[in-house]
Amino acid sequence: MNDPVRKLTALEWEKRKLFLSEGFSSSCRSLRGFIPGGVEYLFTPWEYSCRGDLLLRRLRFDSSPEALRLWAFLFSEKDRLFLAKNSGAKVIALMKDLGQTAVLAYAFPGQLSFYADELWWAPCFAESTHLLDAASDLGATEELCYVRAVLGAMKTLDYFPRPDLCVAGVGACCDDFSAVMQLVEGLGMPVHWWEMTAPVPGGCETPYGGVPFAAKDLAFLRGQLAGVVTALEETIGVRCTGEMLAKSVSMFNRLRTMVRNLRELVYGADYPPLPGLEMYLAEFIAIHTCSEPDECFPVLAGLTRVAEERHMLGLSPFKGGEPPLRIYWVYPPTDASLIPLLEDMGGCVAGTDYFINHAFLPLREDTDPLTAVAENCFDDRLLCSPGMRADAIVRDIRHFRAEGVLLSGIFGASHCPWDDRIISEKVREELGLPVLSFDVPYSPGRVSEQVRSRIEAFMDIVRQRRERKR
Repeated sequence: MNDPVRKLTALEWEKRKLFLSEGFSSSCRSLRGFIPGGVEYLFTPWEYSCRGDLLLRRLRFDSSPEALRLWAFLFSEKDRLFLAKNSGAKVIALMKDLGQTAVLAYAFPGQLSFYADELWWAPCFAESTHLLDAASDLGATEELCYVRAVLGAMKTLDYFPRPDLCVAGVGACCDDFSAVMQLVEGLGMPVHWWEMTAPVPGGCETPYGGVPFAAKDLAFLRGQLAGVVTALEETIGVRCTGEMLAKSVSMFNRLRTMVRNLRELVYGADYPPLPGLEMYLAEFIAIHTCSEPDECFPVLAGLTRVAEERHMLGLSPFKGGEPPLRIYWVYPPTDASLIPLLEDMGGCVAGTDYFINHAFLPLREDTDPLTAVAENCFDDRLLCSPGMRADAIVRDIRHFRAEGVLLSGIFGASHCPWDDRIISEKVREELGLPVLSFDVPYSPGRVSEQVRSRIEAFMDIVRQRRERKR
């Protein structure tokens, strides 16, 4: 398995899997805490495409076994949730916050928690509108963004079993998802609501994100999080202690450190040792362990080991010419095929803001866990003002030495039109970099020709700017 570093199609991985060692394949197991011996999940992208995720047939994947393990780990989450439910575990659907209530939920044994929000990418991977159609039938029509797919999934229950509890953040929250969550409750789902508070300057500052806030707002938010813990206790039937919460904070700190270090290693390199798609998946593990805390650590450790070895040996999927053009990517692309498209045009992802950068920051372990989680809530860039988010993005761009900025807006999302302009103007004024901003249309089976031509023109501008600087 020491072939040159390259990218494989789904069918090529199907053939390559035959040469993986039996020990490696059998080590890829999840649900060890619920099913004796665990459940093997190492299927290829082709096998998962046969189950319905057709986009996988159009993508290309890193050739390392550790990358295959990553893809299989994410796409087997659906299986884990159903199997855990059938084994007597509670299934908790977390909605709207991204990375904070998961810290509280995983303090409890006997449950798996997942972020229902992540279903926004399901219609693209499935290349099917069936979740969106189901949501439309329930009142969540095209004026809402793709996050309405969550409502369709709650109705069809073909992506996860009926949750034992939905934990829903409101207040400083996406308007689209606020409407969707109310419709979810209308289906008869058990929902615990808690209020998310936007940070307002008031003499205090978060220890790692540097976001100003008022002490009274922290106290209020801490009380809301205590209510989440109580709701989880009542649902799971276990009383939560401070020690249990502290242990979960420590676990998530280890997870966040691994993802943060991986981002630095990959995005900081002139020739990134891993492609952007694998990093796209790896970043999202930080928010909730992909519903499997025990297995997420070896998955990330394997990826990190590959990145370190390639970096040391000077290997990269981007080798073969001059260093790729460094692009900072804002917003998670609803069409994942745009990332390899950028790479085919001579670029690489050099830093991201996929809405979850707060989930890479440490959680304080020198204070009580609820305070630590509440402070991390204030670090959420979507809760801050667009100006503060733009400032943070500019700092990231400088750090990763990006040469251009791409904003792939989410079609129909209420926040994108406002953020786009502010971020774009800030980048141009302070850094003088080319910026491309566009909404990603739903185009199953192919990349939108308009999007393709716009990215191509943008990359030409970035390339010419590099040449002029020489």
